[in-house]
Amino acid sequence: MGKPTSEKRGIMLIVIMSCYFLHLHAQQSDHVVGDWWFWPDYTLGERAKNPKQHQLLYPSARSATVASESQSYSFLGARPTDRISGILPVGYFARQAFTLELWMVNHVNRPIGAAVLMRNQQSPLGLSWLLGYHHDRLVFSLDPQKADAATASATIGYTIERQRWKGRWLHVVGAYDGEKLSLFINGELVEARDRMVPLPSGSGDLEIAAYMENEPYMQLGDLVKNVRLLDRAVDADEVAARFDILKNMVENGKLLPAQFHFNAGPYLNAVTAESIQLVWETDRPARAIIRYGESLPLTDSLVLSMQAGEPHGGGVSSHIRKVKLDNLKAATPYFYEIEAIDADGDTIRSGICTYSTAKPAAAPYAFAIIGDTEGRPHINNRIAHLVWDERPDFGLHLGDITDGGDRGNKYEWNYEYFTGMGQLVERLPFFPVPGNGEGDLYWYLRYHSLPDTQANYHFSYGNADFFMLDSNRPEEFAPGGKQYQWLEEKLSASTARWKFVAHHHAVYSADEDDYGNSWKGKAALGDAQIQRIVPLYEKYGVDMVFYGHLHTYQRTFPLIGNQVDKQGVIYIQAGGAGGNLEDFTPTRAWYNAKTYRGYHYCTIHVTGGDLNLKMYDIDGRLRDYLDIHKGEIQ
Repeated sequence: MGKPTSEKRGIMLIVIMSCYFLHLHAQQSDHVVGDWWFWPDYTLGERAKNPKQHQLLYPSARSATVASESQSYSFLGARPTDRISGILPVGYFARQAFTLELWMVNHVNRPIGAAVLMRNQQSPLGLSWLLGYHHDRLVFSLDPQKADAATASATIGYTIERQRWKGRWLHVVGAYDGEKLSLFINGELVEARDRMVPLPSGSGDLEIAAYMENEPYMQLGDLVKNVRLLDRAVDADEVAARFDILKNMVENGKLLPAQFHFNAGPYLNAVTAESIQLVWETDRPARAIIRYGESLPLTDSLVLSMQAGEPHGGGVSSHIRKVKLDNLKAATPYFYEIEAIDADGDTIRSGICTYSTAKPAAAPYAFAIIGDTEGRPHINNRIAHLVWDERPDFGLHLGDITDGGDRGNKYEWNYEYFTGMGQLVERLPFFPVPGNGEGDLYWYLRYHSLPDTQANYHFSYGNADFFMLDSNRPEEFAPGGKQYQWLEEKLSASTARWKFVAHHHAVYSADEDDYGNSWKGKAALGDAQIQRIVPLYEKYGVDMVFYGHLHTYQRTFPLIGNQVDKQGVIYIQAGGAGGNLEDFTPTRAWYNAKTYRGYHYCTIHVTGGDLNLKMYDIDGRLRDYLDIHKGEIQ
C-alpha cells in the first residue's frame, strides 16, 4: 500500500479533527473538566518492571525546565506526604459553579486523609476552595482561610459515622451552584448551606494531596481511586446515579470504568518439574492466546476461545481463566505472555513474564513465607520487592490473603491483594492456605489453581513434602476429623527428608489478647482446638509448622509434649505482610525463641540436610536467623 496522497492526508486530518471536536464537545456538554484515576505504580524495578493498563493511567503532571515548589497546605493538623498538581487542561478558568467528587477506600486503622484544593492567587490564603477528608472528618469550604470558624457560612464540616459503603468506601461529592454549597456522602445529601459571595475570579491550578504520615509507604492512590471535576453543580439524582456506577465497578472487581483491562494477574500456581498453572482475570469476556518458551521470541502457544464468564448474583460476574502448561523441562527458566481479545477486537497483553519449573530432590532450593497480606497494598508492595530481590523458587502464603474477601467482597482481591502482590505472583508461584478472611472459600477456590480441588492439599518440592491445611474447620483437626485422618495418611507415607506443614491459625502464640486478655489475667498462649492435631506433627517428625493469623512474628524452640526438646517441632508465626499489627503478652511465653512486632517476611534455604531460616523486616533488615542440620532418614 503506497503513501497517502495530499488529498487523502487532508481527508484523514479532517476525520481526526472531527473526532477530536466531537470528543471535546461531549466533554463540554457533560461539563467534565477532569476525570482522574489513581493506581499506584506497584511494579517491580529494573527490567522486571511490567505495568498493566490501569497503572499507566495515573495522571501526569505538566513539567517545566525550571519551576519553584508551590506552597503546601496542612489539613486538620496533618502535613501532606504525597501531592500532585498541574493536571488541569491548559487554560482552564475556574467557574462560579462546580462539582468535585472523591471516590475513596480506607482499609487501615490509623488516621489518614486526602484533600483536593483549588489554588487561586487572588484569594488571601492562595486557595479558592477545598474538599478534604481525614480520619472521620470531612470539610467542604469556599473560604478555607476561615474554615475553622464555627460560624463560617462558606464551610461545611461533617463527622462521618456509619456511612461507609461495605464499611470501607466513601463517595464524597461537594457541589456549588453559585449560591448554595451541598455535601453528599455515598449518594445522599448530608448538609447544604447558602453562600452568597462569589468565588475569586481567575485561572487556578488543582492540587490533590494525601496525608499519610501514620501509614508509611502509603500513596495517594491507595486511598483515592477517582477524582472528578465538573464546571457545573450536579443534583441529588445525578449523585445517586454516579454512586451506583462506582458501586457496580467495585462489586465486579473492575479497576476502570470502560477500558478493557486485566483486573487480576496473570499469576502462577502449583509449579512442578513438568508443569505450572496460569490464572488471570479480565473485566469482560475475552478469548486468549498464551505464548511461552525458553527464550524470546516465544514459540509455543495455546489458544482459548471466548467464554461468557461466571454469574454470581446481584449483577456480579467474573471472567477468570485458568490454564496448565505441561510437558515442560525440569529446573528450567521460561518466559510467557498472555494476549486477551474482547468481542470488539480490542487487545491487551500481560507483558513478558518469567517463571522456573521445580528443581530435583538433590538440588538446593529456596522459598519465601508471607502471611496476612489483608488490606494494605502499600505494605504488600514493599514485601513483594524484597521477596523478589531474594529470587526464591516459590512462596507460601499463610492465609488472610484478604481481610474479608468472601463472596460479597470480591473487590478485596482485585483492589487490594492483586494490586499489591500482582507484580510478584506473576513471576513467583505461590502455594496458599485459606485464612478466616476468605473462610467461605468462594473466591479463594476461584482465584487459585491448586494440586487439589479442596482447600487442604499436599505437594512436594526438592527433598521436602508440604502439607497445606484449612484451619477454618478446627473440628477437622481433632482425632478422627477429616483433615486429621488425611494428614496422618499423607505423613505416614512420606519419605521426604524435610516435612513442613502450613495452616492459618496458631498452634502456639504469645498474642496479648486472642487467647485471653493477658493484661488482665492468664492467657492460653495458643488455640486449643488447633493444638489437637499436634500429636501427628510430633509422631511423624514434622520439622516446621508455619501459620499466621496473629500479625506479629514468633519462632518457638523445638517442642515435643509441651516441652522444649532438640528433636521437636519448630513453630513459625509469620503474619506480618499487611494486617493491622498486634502485640505480645507482657511477660515472655515459655516457648519463645524469638518475637518481633512489625511487618516482615521469611525465607528458607534448603541444601540437602541443611536448612537456613531468615526473617526480615519491611526495610529489609535481618531480624531472625536459624540454622538446622539433620541427617538422612533412617
